[in-house]
Amino acid sequence: MAFSAGGQQDDFSEINITPLTDVFLILFLIMIVIAPLINQTALKLEPPKAQNGKNISSKVKAITLEISADGLIAINGKKLSETPFEPEQVGPAVEAALKELIALPEYKDSPLNIVTDADTRQKFVVGAMDAAAGLGLAKMSIVTVSGM
Repeated sequence: MAFSAGGQQDDFSEINITPLTDVFLILFLIMIVIAPLINQTALKLEPPKAQNGKNISSKVKAITLEISADGLIAINGKKLSETPFEPEQVGPAVEAALKELIALPEYKDSPLNIVTDADTRQKFVVGAMDAAAGLGLAKMSIVTVSGM
C-alpha cells in the first residue's frame, strides 16, 4: 500500500469494470447454452373435454335480433318498423314479434342472438332481453359489432 505524505489526497478517478464484465460474460454463456434447450422442449397440452355439456342440434335455428344505434329493430332480417323505437317501446314490440316466432316448431328452444352496434343505447338491449326472458328464452348471447 502506498501512503501519501504531506496531506495530499488523490481522487478516485477510475472505475474498475472488469468484475462487472465477467458477470455479464458468464450470464451470456449460460443463455447461449440454455436457449437451444428451451426451443427443443415443447409442452404437450391437451385441452379439456366437456363432460356435462349438451350437443346443440344443427336443426335448431337461431333467432337473430338486430338493434341499431338509432333504435331500428329487426328479427331474422325482418324490420319491425320503419321508424326508430323509443326505449320504452322496445320491450312490447320485441315481445310481440318473438311470441309469433317461437310459436313456430322450427324455432322451439332456439337461442337468441342479440346483434348490436357499439353505439346502441343500453336501454334498447335491456328492453329486448327483458322481453325475451319474459317469453322463456333462456339461451341468449349479445354480439357487438362496429359499423353496423
